[in-house]
Amino acid sequence: MSENAPRSSAPPVSLQGLQERVLLSAALMRLNAQLRNFTPLRDRMLAYGQDANAAYRQIESRRDQVMAELKKLTPAPGLPVPRSKFFRPPRSGAVLSAPTAPASFLPPGNSPWFGYSGGVHAGPLHEGDDIIPPGNTRPILTDIIDDLGGVYSHGGLVADRPDGHPKEYFWLHSWIELIPFPAPAVHSTFTYSFPVPVLVEVPDASGAVTLWCFVSVGETPNFVGQEVVVNTVDSWPLVIDVHESPSGQDYQGQSNVHRSFVVQGGHVPAVAVALGIVVALESGAGVSFDGFIYMGQRRAVIGYGGLVNFRYDPIPPAIKTA
Repeated sequence: MSENAPRSSAPPVSLQGLQERVLLSAALMRLNAQLRNFTPLRDRMLAYGQDANAAYRQIESRRDQVMAELKKLTPAPGLPVPRSKFFRPPRSGAVLSAPTAPASFLPPGNSPWFGYSGGVHAGPLHEGDDIIPPGNTRPILTDIIDDLGGVYSHGGLVADRPDGHPKEYFWLHSWIELIPFPAPAVHSTFTYSFPVPVLVEVPDASGAVTLWCFVSVGETPNFVGQEVVVNTVDSWPLVIDVHESPSGQDYQGQSNVHRSFVVQGGHVPAVAVALGIVVALESGAGVSFDGFIYMGQRRAVIGYGGLVNFRYDPIPPAIKTA
């Protein structure tokens, strides 16, 4: 493992728009949860002598506003992947076990045309965004970035402006990596997959606390050194409302990233990955936590990089797309 210290230069990954999209998504989930279970918030409003019905309408209005803002930032769906009798999309988690197409021989020269599968190692993550809400000073801190695609972090966060009404404050910290893959010999459908398990230990919490872990990716079918924007998909391996407990609590979750796109023969596809943690605190709330999040199958015997599985399924010339 490597202590958090100056590392090699960060990979060419762009997080443009990611923090806004992730924070809006987290806010939307939190607002929907408040509307579904409004009773505790209503009681708090009444205790402060405020109009609970007006507060409910304000939350609805804010929810609608956040939905509209998020819609503007939501990535457009990718292009459809060509299908043929040669391509059988593997089930999630079955990238290596699903059979590749048998070899075909195509003119001129009866060149072999076949698919294959394998795995690459992600390697150490790098620092991404670090967002602290206005009026607060305590960050989410990186403890250790290991050599197996994982990161240990912790936070001792307090909403420092308890002003008597349930305003929320959001923290975000992310880590990034860029994963190139071997080039296919021929025009192919490229499929990749990896799990993102997370573990969060919360020894202490007070007030209204929500915690999310997320994974986002971006893709390019031809990496030649350019920045790859993390703008393709967001997934949430863990979403929890933290409750006070004298003995602390542990939370676990997992997402499975599984995607396909088309790659020209001889081109190098690459996937940009951002892993992160978001914490929301209402005014006066606080939380202490230790988080562990990583990507890929962990193969300690190999000792370097979370394993990301991939496969290529060739696309016959007759169904090639521009």
